[in-house]
Amino acid sequence: MKKIDTKDWKEFVIKDLFEVSRPTARSQANYDEGNVPFVASGNYNNGVLKYLEPKKDEVLDQGNCITVSPIDGSAFYQEVDFFGRGGAGSSIIILRNENLNLYNGMYIATVIRAVCSKYVYNDMANKDTIGSEKIRLPIDKEGNPNFSYMESYMKNLGVAVSSSLNALQSAKKNCKPRMVDMSKWKEYKIEDIFSNIQKPHVYHTKHVVEDSSGIPYVVRSKFNNGIKYYVKKPLGKINPPNVISFGAENATFFYQEMEWISGRDMYYIDTQGLSKNICLFLTACLQPIASKYSYNNGLFPKLLKEEKIKLPSLSNGDLDYDFMENYMNNLIESSEGMIRDLSLVV
Repeated sequence: MKKIDTKDWKEFVIKDLFEVSRPTARSQANYDEGNVPFVASGNYNNGVLKYLEPKKDEVLDQGNCITVSPIDGSAFYQEVDFFGRGGAGSSIIILRNENLNLYNGMYIATVIRAVCSKYVYNDMANKDTIGSEKIRLPIDKEGNPNFSYMESYMKNLGVAVSSSLNALQSAKKNCKPRMVDMSKWKEYKIEDIFSNIQKPHVYHTKHVVEDSSGIPYVVRSKFNNGIKYYVKKPLGKINPPNVISFGAENATFFYQEMEWISGRDMYYIDTQGLSKNICLFLTACLQPIASKYSYNNGLFPKLLKEEKIKLPSLSNGDLDYDFMENYMNNLIESSEGMIRDLSLVV
């Protein structure tokens, strides 16, 4: 779809547009599993942590609203009645406006998410700070938010996405994945492959300046290669390129191709000058380790060095770097071919 012209849009303070509230204090541990969504401060699955069974005569939080996480600013439209996580500083924030519906609700939630993405766990928002945030929205002739335009835009976007998904399915038919024979692979201790694991200098969110032409600011995230956003290159310490990053409390591994800086509890593996393709291959092989660790059971360098992974090997037991290089070359060529096919269909 063509780029949206926002020059005539208007800024609105969230608390002027919405009734801002928090849900009732409740603990998920006091409920049995059921069919009602329990919405917490997560940044995926529409914020739904699990589904619970209401108590007799219990009043639920009404749907047709937007929920915002004070932890990271993620925002979602809630269509149906739900349990909202309340009772603590990280409880969700609920926004209500009688003009909301499924389509314009998703539109506005996306705008709020973009504005509030600056919040993090150690610099959380609250009901007042979210309410005071400003969002830019399209307006009608009277200067009020144009809810009809937002609804139409999202409906048209849905049609475009559906068409793209159909095109993707067509392109996938031409992509024939092949199984990798791992029968001759060997198990290697991480310490024997990577002996140098570094803890980089920490830059807190309030100390960085967003700059789309800057360098990556990498945090403990499972998404977008760990990149929260791009920032102006600071005068202090910069992390080297061509390394593999991971978070202690979120052990997902990512290959960092360019110079970068990081938030707290981040580490990186010195790949000792290995090629990009080999680093990408090793990053993928490291991922199964991540599933063993969590927020309450973090992955730190000493623990990582003791872990083992299976990798292609030569007859003498050395790592088969040529196999890794060639495999990634073939995979990239296949992916590029699929993208070309998709662009022709679209």
